[in-house]
Amino acid sequence: MSQLNFVPLRAWLAACAVGNYSKTDIPAFTSPEQLVAAARAEGVIGLIDWRLRQASFGLETKDERISTSTFSEVVKAFSIAAREEALSSMIIENESRAINRLMAEAAIPSLMLKGSALAHWAYAQPHLRSCSDVDLLVPSREAGETFSARLTAAGYERVKTLGDLVAYELLCRRQVGGGWKLEVDIHWSLANSPLFANVFTFDELMKESIELPQLAPGARGLGIVHACIHACLHRALNLSTGTDDKLKWLYDLEVLMALFTPEHWKRLADLSIDKCVAGVVSDALYVAAATFGRDLPARWIDVMRGPQGNEPLDASRLSDWRYMQRKSFESLPGLGRKIRWLWQRCFLSHEYLQQLYGNKEQSYIRLLLWRSGRLMLRCVQLRSIR
Repeated sequence: MSQLNFVPLRAWLAACAVGNYSKTDIPAFTSPEQLVAAARAEGVIGLIDWRLRQASFGLETKDERISTSTFSEVVKAFSIAAREEALSSMIIENESRAINRLMAEAAIPSLMLKGSALAHWAYAQPHLRSCSDVDLLVPSREAGETFSARLTAAGYERVKTLGDLVAYELLCRRQVGGGWKLEVDIHWSLANSPLFANVFTFDELMKESIELPQLAPGARGLGIVHACIHACLHRALNLSTGTDDKLKWLYDLEVLMALFTPEHWKRLADLSIDKCVAGVVSDALYVAAATFGRDLPARWIDVMRGPQGNEPLDASRLSDWRYMQRKSFESLPGLGRKIRWLWQRCFLSHEYLQQLYGNKEQSYIRLLLWRSGRLMLRCVQLRSIR
């Protein structure tokens, strides 16, 4: 059997995402529907469609098992799937403009975060970055409360979230078409964890922010280096909750690294070391670089390697849930905050548990017991892995 049969779908998607592919790279006996399903799970349908359309003409192959007609079927399948992504992108872009207008009317400074910002300056076209919500950073919780009230008045629904020491955000939701609901996450900290909540102040981020004129007058997003560090912090928190690396999140890092100048690499090293997140940043960029075939600057690697042993967080244990919870607890100042964090982690609200587990009928006690059982199972699984 040809070695081609063992090429993982994810590897093909990663190669395709950076334009490093040919028709013969398509895993044998893989249907177009399987490729589309894999791309949807990784959040890269629009990106793969764009790359395939660039390559749909002029490619030749000597491997007759992967015919031109089969490749055309793959291109067609992605083209159909990408239409939904493009529509979603247009809806989010339109809603983002309305949100920024409300922000301006309320005189609340804000920064667009994650994909809703990167799509408009880091990517060739906005719809290439799959995005299902809008993330905003505001200077304080008070500013977040003020703006959430504005959104509620504009037709959004306030949704219950975790406690303020566990999730540093407010959530508003509105139905924008069919059965799809758009969520607006209003953050007053760059990361939803006490581990990283105070890594940057709002003023620090605003000082190096960039304009997003394509989105709305006055709209701003994180500067390129801050955006990179934020993506790395976001990845660390995903890993800590058992969420695997998605290609769309790793590709954010690939896009940013492709735009880096030597000055950006130096600034990234300086900031990462100063903020004691060099290990978290290095780990994320190593994985992204390996995934997409990029060589990291040797000098940068040497500089980043030195301080990691002295940092409070061991980047090799980001996927260890118990370790990350313990470090979160230790990072909180004062006994009072530690106790409040424990309470918020253990005793989630009834409304939030109903949302989390999709069960509107179960009692609060039953949902708490269900959650406790899941947490105990996770601890047992982690111990068995060790």
